[in-house]
Amino acid sequence: MVSFQRRLRHVLLTSVSLACAAATAHAQAPAVEIQTVEELIVTAQKRSENLQDVPISITAISGDTLAKSGVTNLDNLQRLAPGLTISSVGSGFVSYTYLRGGGTNQIDAGSDPSVAYFIDEVYIGGTAGLQFDLFDIDRVEVLKGPQGTLFGRNAAAGAISIATKRPSETFAGNLSAEVGNYNAVTLRGGITGPISDNLLYRLSVGVKRRDGFTDNLAGTGEVGDIKSYGARGQLEWVFEDGSFLLTTEALRGRNGMTNQFLATTNKTGLVSAAAIAALPPGESFYKHYYNVAGYEDQDLGAVTGRLELATPLGDLTSITAYRQNLFARLQDQDGTVAASFQLQSKERNRTFSQEIRLANEVGENFRWIAGLYYFHGDSRQRFDVTTGPAFPVPVAQNAVRFDASEIVTKSYALFGQATYDFTPELSLTVGGRYTNDRKENQRTVKGLGPAFSVNPEAKWDSFDPAVTLDYAVTPDIMAYASYRRGFKSGGFQTLLPATAAIAGAPFLPEQVTSYEIGLKTAWFERRLIANAALYRSDITDQQILRITGPALQTIDNAGETRTDGLDLSINARPIPELRLGADMTFQTARFDVYDNAGAASFKGHSQLRSPDFMGAFSAEYDIELGDQGKLTLRGEYLVRSRTFFDAANTRVDGTYQPGYGLVNARATYAPGEGDWQVSVWGKNLGDEEYFRNLTPSGATSLGVPGDPLTFGVTLDVNFR
Repeated sequence: MVSFQRRLRHVLLTSVSLACAAATAHAQAPAVEIQTVEELIVTAQKRSENLQDVPISITAISGDTLAKSGVTNLDNLQRLAPGLTISSVGSGFVSYTYLRGGGTNQIDAGSDPSVAYFIDEVYIGGTAGLQFDLFDIDRVEVLKGPQGTLFGRNAAAGAISIATKRPSETFAGNLSAEVGNYNAVTLRGGITGPISDNLLYRLSVGVKRRDGFTDNLAGTGEVGDIKSYGARGQLEWVFEDGSFLLTTEALRGRNGMTNQFLATTNKTGLVSAAAIAALPPGESFYKHYYNVAGYEDQDLGAVTGRLELATPLGDLTSITAYRQNLFARLQDQDGTVAASFQLQSKERNRTFSQEIRLANEVGENFRWIAGLYYFHGDSRQRFDVTTGPAFPVPVAQNAVRFDASEIVTKSYALFGQATYDFTPELSLTVGGRYTNDRKENQRTVKGLGPAFSVNPEAKWDSFDPAVTLDYAVTPDIMAYASYRRGFKSGGFQTLLPATAAIAGAPFLPEQVTSYEIGLKTAWFERRLIANAALYRSDITDQQILRITGPALQTIDNAGETRTDGLDLSINARPIPELRLGADMTFQTARFDVYDNAGAASFKGHSQLRSPDFMGAFSAEYDIELGDQGKLTLRGEYLVRSRTFFDAANTRVDGTYQPGYGLVNARATYAPGEGDWQVSVWGKNLGDEEYFRNLTPSGATSLGVPGDPLTFGVTLDVNFR
């Protein structure tokens, strides 16, 4: 860590020194055009604003940056948004998302996320199938801390907002073709333009095929391979006082099962001693034996209608959305060639949401926005666990147990926010959200152990305020302070509850209280952007999955967590050819309370999936080739400190992830004439072995390996 701190200081000092030198040079030669750091326009407050003018801690990533960094799905976002941790399992079976110490560690629809996902302002419900591909994206905004005032439900710890590109009034198109090792082939493209004077269209597609990173030495089937196909179609009708945008989306995935394996030396928790002794040799980090030919299939369909209308009362926005997601999975759950046990699951999520909001400005110093929100979700899922002769508990061998559940959710919310400018420099923003959630669970558990059916119901409500004071110290420096509260709905027990009493006992909502002070600054005529946010986040009534007895587990409000942290974001353009970036999060996310049913307390332990340090550093340099075009070199260094995956903070190899760093590089050539470019790239150039996810189970742990060294060539073509 000491050597890293030295490197970090060197990067920061170099950035500032180069920026100062550039400022002096330009002061002496004012005729030279000044090259500044790219401006990013975001909609975090439901209106278009420069990122530097928004008093919220946001990581905004443009579509161009996503492409340069090879970010093609949600899991990859954490590489560009320090503070965000996404531990995905497979192609999208579940994504454990944590931000500022808040997150959800369950894998079924009984629990809601603490970090909410939105695509074009539509809340994405459910836990399965979140790993859809990102194509034809305008930008991604990672909003840190509670965001309930203006966003949909369950944005208690933060929100990830994805904005796709909209139709254009002029004809344009793009195509990206990529090939790489592991037989990877990716095609992405979009075309847009007018159909008539007031009717526009946009069509986008994404296709991805790739072999798995893990070899199945048993030859029973592919592991971790990807075959996905996605499309998006948009029609926008533009009229005198507004517009109506109709969007349809579809995704089909036929992927191999998760390439998880027993990551610890001790394997007795999931496989019998006799079967362990008979396991074949020759395994390595990316080579394993599996006896199950598993799969992960996904079919997604969505329709969204967005109406924007100028009225005498203000600007009206209505967003109506329907989404259906089907996800089916068969998994070798013990991660070996032994016939211990396998998990099969099927899930169908159907959601409907309606948001109506009205925004207006009164005079020159008062702005307000108010809205209503409705959400209806119907999630049906079935989990089947089948054990074999190698299962470690003899009485449970060669058995089947299933859990069939339907959860119906209805959520209503009233929200609003108002900003008053006391002076051109000083503004106060006050907002709040009232939420009323109702849930019902029809559940049947049969097979090995007691059989039962339950039908619990529950409802909760909460009012969550937000207050922000911001002050423009100079036109290029803004300081702000905020207080915000967040609400995460209560829910029902995790899969295969042991008894009817556990299955019938809903757990309560989780509350998050956040305090933040920040600075957003621009220096040297915007050749240096430096932002900082100091924050504290308190989670009360934290929903925790815990052990309550032999082979028994339950989710209840057993914990409280406090996170203290600092976000730093620095972007510099010391000379026109060079762009530097450094985004860092320093945090301590610790359990203040951990009620473990009379067992050892985990108070003071690190929160799951919340490393103390995360950083993303980049450098990009343009080499002008005259009439021959331009060569752009880009390098990235992504680092994070030690990460724990259980509340006990077990430090046995294979139960936690030690700190590691990844190096990526890209070289792009663009000709002097012609609207195309070609790139050669490599990711994880050091071939670092690390885990995307770990699931400790006693002395044993199942691990999902991270991506190894990958490389390839990408051709991008734009046409007009």
